[in-house]
Amino acid sequence: CYPRFTRFECKLFLTDALQYVGGACGHCMVDNTHVIVLRGTGKEMVVAPEMEAFARRFNFRFIAHEKGDADRSAHVERQFDHIERNFLAGRRFTDLAHANREARAWCDKVNGTFKRHLHARPRELFAVEQPALRPLPGWIPDVYVLHPRVVDVEGYIHVDGHIYSVPYQLLGRAVEVLVLAAFQRPEK
Repeated sequence: CYPRFTRFECKLFLTDALQYVGGACGHCMVDNTHVIVLRGTGKEMVVAPEMEAFARRFNFRFIAHEKGDADRSAHVERQFDHIERNFLAGRRFTDLAHANREARAWCDKVNGTFKRHLHARPRELFAVEQPALRPLPGWIPDVYVLHPRVVDVEGYIHVDGHIYSVPYQLLGRAVEVLVLAAFQRPEK
């Protein structure tokens, strides 16, 4: 769960997911979302350079399904419906960190239960496929976003609705503000 979903949050989510499963597939299928896609759809999709660099770091490629592909869209939408009806319904959370801890525990529980249509537990099927994942890089840097700002005449910069004081020596100068995640990642 994230307060918004920009490229920054997408990279946070994917980094956490890749670390959780212990590797990456060769391709990551996306739904033509503007968060990842610069332009085009399906086979003509061009990935935003920032997201292309992110995928290279983890040794995979983003690919997009064709616009109007009902099979792929329906499969994804069913998963959201399942989460909304079975996880979110009736629950209250103190903050995003709490929601994410609960979501991870719920997913672990659900993936440990036997599914008739699979004739197995998802966790068992994943254990068989996990060795085929591409290994993670030896070092995974924190996800961040850089904001160029100019220090105002009173010695402040404004970032995402917050005001921060800056040393007076930087009055009127351009600075780059590095922003890390403002909320706690789920514990593993």
